[in-house]
Amino acid sequence: MAVKPGSIDEKFLGTWRMVGVERIEVETGKRLDEDLVQTGYISYTPDHRMMVIISHVKPDGHEEITCYAAKWHIEGEAVIHSIDIAIRQPWVNTRQVRNFNFTGNRLTLTPPVSEDYVHKSVTRRSLTWEKVEG
Repeated sequence: MAVKPGSIDEKFLGTWRMVGVERIEVETGKRLDEDLVQTGYISYTPDHRMMVIISHVKPDGHEEITCYAAKWHIEGEAVIHSIDIAIRQPWVNTRQVRNFNFTGNRLTLTPPVSEDYVHKSVTRRSLTWEKVEG
């Protein structure tokens, strides 16, 4: 399935650098993980493959990595990542749904509100990416 010129799919193509992460506890409105240093890249290819790698470094120096590779497609206002391989084994063969929004050269991906396995509470997250040029 090729990407059609001028389509929403075409906007995704390329490599994006993470420039912002927001995680909010739904019940309290408390912002979480503001003390983490988070960096990452996500790439979307014309053959509808994608890869992402994110590093989370805690104040104590402990690092956690999130990475996976997947097929991707658009369904309405969401990009779906159908995961083939992941560092978190339970994610393999799952569909990760991310609502998306483009603003200028930025892409914001927002997963559904869900139980956060680290914080043991329901959270709302969003990740903002900036297109890497050249």
